[in-house]
Amino acid sequence: MTKIVFVTVGTTKFDDLIDKVDSPKLFNILLKYGYSKMIIQIGNYSGTIQNSLPFCEVDIAKSSSSTTVFNSFYFDYKPSLSEFMKNSDLIISHAGSGSILESLENNKPCICVVNDKLMDNHQKELADKLSNLSYILSTKPSSLYETIETKLNEYLKNRVYLDKSIHQKAQQHFATSLSNQFKLTNNNNNNNNKTTSSSTAAATATTTKSKKQLKTMVVLGSGGHTTEMFYLLKKVDRNKFSPITYVLADNDKRSEDKIKIEDSSSPIIKKIPRSRNVGQSFFKSIFTTLIALFYSMLLIFKETPDTLICNGPGTCVPLVVSVLLLRWLRIKKDSKIIYIESLARVNDLSLSGKILQHVSDWFVVQWPELLSKTDSSNVSCINLFFETF
Repeated sequence: MTKIVFVTVGTTKFDDLIDKVDSPKLFNILLKYGYSKMIIQIGNYSGTIQNSLPFCEVDIAKSSSSTTVFNSFYFDYKPSLSEFMKNSDLIISHAGSGSILESLENNKPCICVVNDKLMDNHQKELADKLSNLSYILSTKPSSLYETIETKLNEYLKNRVYLDKSIHQKAQQHFATSLSNQFKLTNNNNNNNNKTTSSSTAAATATTTKSKKQLKTMVVLGSGGHTTEMFYLLKKVDRNKFSPITYVLADNDKRSEDKIKIEDSSSPIIKKIPRSRNVGQSFFKSIFTTLIALFYSMLLIFKETPDTLICNGPGTCVPLVVSVLLLRWLRIKKDSKIIYIESLARVNDLSLSGKILQHVSDWFVVQWPELLSKTDSSNVSCINLFFETF
């Protein structure tokens, strides 16, 4: 039976990884482990593929099923990578949280390759953490061959599988806690162990149902930020938090594709200029942030959301500032700001988190290591996937 390796760089550019996987040397190493076919998602690769063929389902179907001949194919982007992950036997991924989570959700062994050339390399935090917990096998491009040759067997033998019950409970915890921020549930009775009469319970239910729906604005970042956000929203009550408006950077085509996959309703999508691009200097980002702030203010003042939910991308900062201005002008003084720190942040807060912890009405981190790093007066630790305590 043909064993398939799937390689993905997500929405990023990761030439060093593509150079390593499009190589006869890797093909020979993988053959020794019984893998004989590879599909590579190359992203925005700037080099030239030398040893793999353009992806075509017909060609793949016709390719040899021999376990002694290695076949490799490539493509740049597709709206969804789920089918490739489901049909693979091993995933080699960049260290983005979205790709890692999809790999684990599909119960696939994952070799996570960290881009060691990134300046603010928080990806390494997550990769090292999950590697220490035996969920994934972490390496870097220069060590990829050695890691597969010396560590893959042990990892496959001892790897830890994702416990889906953990993230289902965490999703419900997040949804319930979000409602509690708006006092949409009657928790006092539960906490005090009091018995509520049927008539009082009915009155409470009527009151809850009669509450107006909360206009909700969700900020999506690229890649893992968007993947995490849709996990977070999975069990949020759409009868209470509706309509939902998704806000994303105007050059973020991948998040737009993700919305169409995850939201089967008629999603409302708004776009604003990105406040800071990856690798952009802080000096230049001053001007792009001011432009983003202008567009954010127009959007916020038009939509007047009851709540703004964001999880880390720089795009959210101008929107948060606009909500604060909305409050200050008494146009919507009860709007709430919900901030969730990205799963990739294990040891330190992101720049967005460091700024927004002081103005968020509810600040959520996903690793207990960060609880001591925040000054927020209303902070929770809710990890969607992993037992953290």
